Amino acid sequence: MGRPQEAFRILRLGHCVLRVRDLSAARSFYVDVLGFVPALEERDALYVRGIADFDLWTLGLVQADEPGLDHFALRVEYPDDLDALEELHRTLGVPVTRVEAGREPGQGEALRVRTPDGHPVEFYHHMEQVPVYDDRGRVRLPMRSTHRFRGIPPMFIDHMNLRVEDPDASLTYWRDRLRFSISEYTVRDGKTFAAWLRRRRGTHDVAVVRSTGPSLHHVAYHVGEPADVMRTADLLADAGFRAQIDFGPGRHGLSNAFFIYVRDPSGNRLEIYMGDYQRDLDAEPIRWEWEDYDEGGRLWWSPEYPARFLETTPVNPSWPL
Repeated sequence: MGRPQEAFRILRLGHCVLRVRDLSAARSFYVDVLGFVPALEERDALYVRGIADFDLWTLGLVQADEPGLDHFALRVEYPDDLDALEELHRTLGVPVTRVEAGREPGQGEALRVRTPDGHPVEFYHHMEQVPVYDDRGRVRLPMRSTHRFRGIPPMFIDHMNLRVEDPDASLTYWRDRLRFSISEYTVRDGKTFAAWLRRRRGTHDVAVVRSTGPSLHHVAYHVGEPADVMRTADLLADAGFRAQIDFGPGRHGLSNAFFIYVRDPSGNRLEIYMGDYQRDLDAEPIRWEWEDYDEGGRLWWSPEYPARFLETTPVNPSWPL
């Protein structure tokens, strides 16, 4: 029996919007120290991207009373995919809103939902692209302006890590409804503790991990080489942000990637990430028993991690808007 025809196709993680208490402090941290590329700035928001992102922006920072996840967005292949996704979510009985083009800078019409596990997600097709030709009409790719880069710099948005109450229930949405592939998963006490889900050959676009209620653990940006993970620690310490280094540098056993976790001035966690493997979406998921994951999956070099690493930030309570 062949694969059933898809009514929609999700391509990848597109962007994330974080709430911050102090936009000026956030700009200093993300742009001046880490080297994100500023795309545009509004009175109460700043939009930035990595140096290898082709989208106009991939990280939004919006002024708010409390930190946390405003929403994250997934790009779909065709504009009509929004219709199919709206029908799906109405069938699921979850809150859904269509928003007009331009509600967010450079973005076309979008569908906003609160997922069954409580997270604010946006689906979209069109996003304004970074120019790839210079004033003379010659090709100039976004990453070919090294004379202007500062900081690490970050390359492109990689994944979201979410906390959910019941990962097995979440998988009925992410895997069975949205057709995400599982790259790896962890089992504890006979139930799924965590799963790493993707719509591309890397290890994940979205991870879901058992915790209390919907919340954000981190958003991750990919860098160019392992030394950039180490450089992140130097940059932050040298700039007076040593206390913002949460965990690492280190290497994950699960995903095989190098990492460092840091907090922005508002407390949102960012992972600087590099080097996970590429594997076909139809490959059998890799299963970790809890003991193996706890000893070597989270951190391959040592099982120790700080208690603050388990802290999370809330999600936007009023989504969809």
